[in-house]
Amino acid sequence: MAHQNHIFYKWGGGIEPDLPRVDYATDEFLVTEDGERLIDAASGAAVTNLGHSVPGIDQIFESQSSEVSYLSLSHFSHDAPERLARTLATRSPGDLSKVFYTNSGSEANEAAFKLAREYFRSCGKTEKSVVISRWQSYHGATFGALSATGNTLRRRGYESFLADWEHISPAYPYRWPFEGTPEEQARAAARELETAIRQRGPETVAAFIAEPVGGASIPAAAPHPVYYEEVRDICDEYDVLFIADEVMTGFGRTGPLFAMEHYGVVPDMMTLGKGLTSGYTPMSAVLVRDHVAEEFTHDGVSFSHGHTFAGNPLSAAVANFVVDKYTDDVLEQGRARGRQLVSELDTLRDHPMVGDFRAMGPMVGLEFVADTETKEPFDPSSKVYKRIYDAALDRGVYTYPGKGSVDGVAGDHLLLAPPLTLSETSVSRIADAVVDSVEAVYRRIKPEVTT
Repeated sequence: MAHQNHIFYKWGGGIEPDLPRVDYATDEFLVTEDGERLIDAASGAAVTNLGHSVPGIDQIFESQSSEVSYLSLSHFSHDAPERLARTLATRSPGDLSKVFYTNSGSEANEAAFKLAREYFRSCGKTEKSVVISRWQSYHGATFGALSATGNTLRRRGYESFLADWEHISPAYPYRWPFEGTPEEQARAAARELETAIRQRGPETVAAFIAEPVGGASIPAAAPHPVYYEEVRDICDEYDVLFIADEVMTGFGRTGPLFAMEHYGVVPDMMTLGKGLTSGYTPMSAVLVRDHVAEEFTHDGVSFSHGHTFAGNPLSAAVANFVVDKYTDDVLEQGRARGRQLVSELDTLRDHPMVGDFRAMGPMVGLEFVADTETKEPFDPSSKVYKRIYDAALDRGVYTYPGKGSVDGVAGDHLLLAPPLTLSETSVSRIADAVVDSVEAVYRRIKPEVTT
């Protein structure tokens, strides 16, 4: 009898796609059932920051599950989630000292929105409920997170379910229309937040959410640090909570433990996921500043929200093990591998198909254009992003492709987000495969562009 796959795939329902079947994974390698060793240059979905099969992780699962794997934190406590909260509070910027547990990045952002709403309700500012975000952002797939998301293709078809929230221009220096120095452009871009708040009414706006460094929609795009200094000042002036979405950028992905460290600005909340457990178990969290958390200590004030598995001891024990692995040496190794990757990809800076070459630590974004002078994107029907992804996979390297970076529909890009712990040899293989793939696709697509 022929094999029948009962997975409902997101892009085809019952239609089984022709996907490589991975037999096992180790370090930065995905080993298929036919023995091919693919380099995981995307850490899955920028998740496995420590690589695959980290020694000792199996012992954590065994020891914790033999003691207690699940408790409801609504009624019981346990050392594992308490210890993890202490560690996160200690290693996070500023006074982000309280931790609310969730299960996924989407859920963490949903919880942050609800926390903002309940915070202002407790303060007597009951009209504050609007969340402002940016176009070309991605904050999750649930309705609240998708309402904040600025990725057009992900929102399409669900608009009738989504909240009527505001979006401002992305932090996207390559395509900013503003004049002046990078600092002046960043200030001008940030002031759009003030305009949006004033147009919507400061009395209605509860929060502004942003990815400190662009993720899946505009990978590795980062503004001048003054951008977030301005954002912080605007939020303070209009009594708006600033939420930093570090689900993808946290835990060494851009160099430091958290991307907000690049800017020296402390948000009111910070959402975490992905690298929090390096993919070993679903878990996410919201870090909350003291002044926000203190509002919930008053009599009669509570946060009526939660998820069944949030903060369970097994996931918390795994997260404790993982977070302890993000030592200064590991973070520096990630930065060193990032520098090597940037250096070995350097020939692409002047490539006629590469419009922008962006990098923040071991996170690299390549944006592909039909014309580097005008920055004109390729026709979406050309599927340049997929061609380059396929070419790299054929060369033994798994990458993270994307589209819609320009206006939600047009715009092709590639994200590289390898494990922080990969070898120098693998960095070279990634760079060789990507450079060869870009050139191979360019040779095939050039006649299409010029005719």
